[in-house]
Amino acid sequence: MTDPKTSPAVQAYEREKARQSEHESKGDLDQALEDTFPASDPVSYSVTSVAGAPPPIEPPARPGFVHHARTWIKANPIAAVAMAAAVAWVLGATR
Repeated sequence: MTDPKTSPAVQAYEREKARQSEHESKGDLDQALEDTFPASDPVSYSVTSVAGAPPPIEPPARPGFVHHARTWIKANPIAAVAMAAAVAWVLGATR
C-alpha cells in the first residue's frame, strides 16, 4: 500500500496551501505595487466606501379596507391581539 503522504492529491494540497500562505503574506499594497510594474504608472490601490445608510423606501399607498385595517393594527397592537383571541375563542367554542 502507498504512503498517504506521497499521494498526488496530498502533494497538490500541500502545494496549494503553500501558495495560498505565500499570497496571504503579501499585503494588498505590495500586490498593487506588483500589478503596476512600470514605475511611470501610479499605484492602483484604493479603497472606496459610501458613508451613511440609503434612504428608506416609502411603501406605495394602499387605499381600501386592508390598508385601514393594517394602520389600525399598527396603532393598536394589544387591542388587535385581544380581538383575534376573542374571535378564535368564539370559533373554538362553536365547534
